[in-house]
Amino acid sequence: MSQPPVIRNLKEFLEPVLDSGTTVLNYRSKFLTVPGDNYGSTMLALTVDIADANNEPKQLQLVAKMRPTSEEFFDIFQIDVTFVKEAAVYSQIIPAMVSLQREMQFPAEEMIDVFCRCYNTRVSLDPHSIKVDADGVMLFENLKLAGYITADRRKGFNRAVAGFILKKLSLFHAIPIAMRYLKPNTFEGNVRKHLVKIDIDAGLKEGAIERLVDVIHADIIKAGVAEEIVKKLMILIKDCRQRQANLVSDEVNQFCSILHNDLWVNNIMIRYDDSGKPSGLKLVDFQLIQLDSLVRDVLFFLLTSVSDADLESDMEQYFELYFGSLRSHLIKLRCPNTSQFSYQNFLDEINCIAPREFYHIVSMLRVVMAKKEFIPEQSEQDSDLFSDDNIVEDDYFDKLRQVVKVYSKREWI
Repeated sequence: MSQPPVIRNLKEFLEPVLDSGTTVLNYRSKFLTVPGDNYGSTMLALTVDIADANNEPKQLQLVAKMRPTSEEFFDIFQIDVTFVKEAAVYSQIIPAMVSLQREMQFPAEEMIDVFCRCYNTRVSLDPHSIKVDADGVMLFENLKLAGYITADRRKGFNRAVAGFILKKLSLFHAIPIAMRYLKPNTFEGNVRKHLVKIDIDAGLKEGAIERLVDVIHADIIKAGVAEEIVKKLMILIKDCRQRQANLVSDEVNQFCSILHNDLWVNNIMIRYDDSGKPSGLKLVDFQLIQLDSLVRDVLFFLLTSVSDADLESDMEQYFELYFGSLRSHLIKLRCPNTSQFSYQNFLDEINCIAPREFYHIVSMLRVVMAKKEFIPEQSEQDSDLFSDDNIVEDDYFDKLRQVVKVYSKREWI
């Protein structure tokens, strides 16, 4: 395996955000994730040796997030944009969200807690640079040492955990909605300017998108989908691609909020109590945030990351759970005109947005269901990786078939 990239000038980068008098001595690093767990960045586990103000030796366990080592993936993920977006989440967006909750006198136990601590961020050693180079890095707390774990992406979350996640997600969506109405200047100045939409496929090499669409087409056929449905789905994908390429956003209505836009198993970490029930949740990887309908996050999460054999018939229950929590949060946030947040309006929004989210969902399923043993080191990965039929098995086609059934049953195609 290749060696982890070096973090230069860690002392100057980390010391200013530590307790007064703390000195950074040295550090050791290793790769935090294995191939297949992360594509848009390089994740390192750091052990940092420090000395406190009394010169007592201590260790600080951190996670460093850096640019991907694959040059092609650097372009695909448009790191010069997405890295900066994520940094803004921690420097501007989270403080604005927490401030609004405090102003509304939320009790401590109801404050949003889905974000990990970010110690510091930089795009380069050059303070004037706007380009993310090999010295660009974000430093986070190590959530694994705090008991948070990532689920098996090929198995996903069961119903109970999925419900827990949806309730947490509803607060993440509710606060920016309330901020739009109550603090429009704060929303525009601290939040919205960082929610610029990008076409994630724009970084793919010529012909890569066509190959991806051809693979999806072949997979849908292999999944046993009827020919007339296949034709409708490919028309849907074409429409989704055109909207994405032309940066067409959803209508700004009451359901527009910060969209995580990549809410799948690997970006959700859960902590469980002694009885096995979820007791904490952290969302990670905010590289693709944008302003769009919150429905997209809900659908993408349910259809890529929930293990429910009855999902086709249970969608309504998940919708009701999420919406009930969302509306409750909006009321506590004193969001005006809560009458516009009716369940029927929410269902109408789902029916409007679901067709536009189909391509995002199915194009991600090969990533979610890929076999780790067939995924090379990140530096050797390219856009053709997920076109290889060796990386998927029957569970992928089962998942794809389930998604199509949901879309067909709910008349989203």
